[in-house]
Amino acid sequence: MTTLAGRVTPAVTVFILAILAVLPWGLPAHARFVLPFLPVVAIHYWSSRHLERLSAWVPFAAGLVVDVLTNGPLGYWPLIYLGAMMLGADAQRMPGTGPAARWALFLAALMGLVIAAWGVASLYHLEFSDWRPFAWALWIGALSYPLVALGLRALDPEPQRASNDRLVRGV
Repeated sequence: MTTLAGRVTPAVTVFILAILAVLPWGLPAHARFVLPFLPVVAIHYWSSRHLERLSAWVPFAAGLVVDVLTNGPLGYWPLIYLGAMMLGADAQRMPGTGPAARWALFLAALMGLVIAAWGVASLYHLEFSDWRPFAWALWIGALSYPLVALGLRALDPEPQRASNDRLVRGV
């Protein structure tokens, strides 16, 4: 049975990272684009371990918060965040549950999401978007995953009972 903390922790962590992503940190323009990818780490972490605790409305609403608070096109970040949830759910079916395997699955998902984000941004502006902020987001996202995932694991009330453990046992 899942505790109240186990049910709300995924949503709270995703929203905290979304709020941190829109705060004015005084970063240069190319580095500001990295921040909205931070919730992707939490979304991927929770959906690959405890998908039943992360409702689809959480990434959607977090994405809308980012869109509204950054004056971005409505629907851009919800699309990316829901894609992260789908890729995380697919990752829970993959073999290999060690930290290196989870990081590799996240890197593959992040690469796909960054390419999709670049493509959607290019379509929105009707011209090829500058790829450098997206490459920067991929680089920083890849490096931040181990740290953010470690923090999320510390907040996970049931880290040993991940969703993919049921798949391995055949439950």
